[in-house]
Amino acid sequence: MLQFGVGALKSFRGLRCTWINNFILALASSMFSFCFETWIVVEHEKQAQKQDLLFDTFWLMTFFESVSLVGSQGITNLLLDNDDKGILLPYTFAALVSIIGILYIRKAPSSSTTQHASVIGSYQKSFFAHVLRDKRVLILVLAQASVQFSLSAFWFLWAPTIVADGRDAQLSLIYPCFLVSRMLGSAGFPWFYGATAPFQNDDSLTIAYAAAGLALSIVAYDYQEIGTLVILFCIFHACVGFILPSLARLRTMYLPNELRGGMMSFSLALANAPIFIFLLQGAYRQNFANSTILGLAVCGLLAAGGCIHVLLRRWRKHGRHNARSL
Repeated sequence: MLQFGVGALKSFRGLRCTWINNFILALASSMFSFCFETWIVVEHEKQAQKQDLLFDTFWLMTFFESVSLVGSQGITNLLLDNDDKGILLPYTFAALVSIIGILYIRKAPSSSTTQHASVIGSYQKSFFAHVLRDKRVLILVLAQASVQFSLSAFWFLWAPTIVADGRDAQLSLIYPCFLVSRMLGSAGFPWFYGATAPFQNDDSLTIAYAAAGLALSIVAYDYQEIGTLVILFCIFHACVGFILPSLARLRTMYLPNELRGGMMSFSLALANAPIFIFLLQGAYRQNFANSTILGLAVCGLLAAGGCIHVLLRRWRKHGRHNARSL
């Protein structure tokens, strides 16, 4: 409904208010990210499907998200029109798609979570017990926050980095390359996880974090040509495409589904807080260089990769200990 409201307001020239529309759009996007994942997990549990199928759903979510972004860009280019009529067709199309989503969600069968709530207790106590006091979940929170922070920093800085020093570049052609790279990264997920995965390796997530941090570090502290920058950014997005379903898999293993939304929103808050500070400081004092922001993103990715490595190593040791006990 929020997406529909933004699309309807932006469709008409006289009703546009950039600040309010972007605020509502950001709220809708953040709510959708964890609500949809929680819904997917609930449907899998209701149908008693295998956990490997749920993990496949996670990478398919990331894959088709990138596909839809590429498709929306193509549709937007086709629907772009001059503003003489006072109506922007891309936003009208977005509002129509939102109506379709609303009708589909209303027809979907609702699921009751009363029995889960009665077992876990009040949400606040459960959140403190399962998120803030569990080191494993805290590691996942920080790992998710590092990815969100690096993505936010990237979307703010990728265009100024490429066109620095007055260089000419077709940004509209470069943008789909990033989305295709994320699609390829997510498609690599089933090759490393699952019972039939040909390259089973739990350290692949740590390697993905390290590769993403290394790619951004070269961009932050070394001047490169446009072609090299695009390749490095594509490597970063391929790693992100692999990291996102991997973190969703770990959330399923360590966190009750009822707390999934709270945990994800908490990580988003941790990621957006420094971005907000950087934007305010940059607007008023201009004392943060782009390389500093990217450098912090690199430190966050590398630190998160190290923490994930420790978490998975302890989990493997715990699994071997249980196997010996049996």
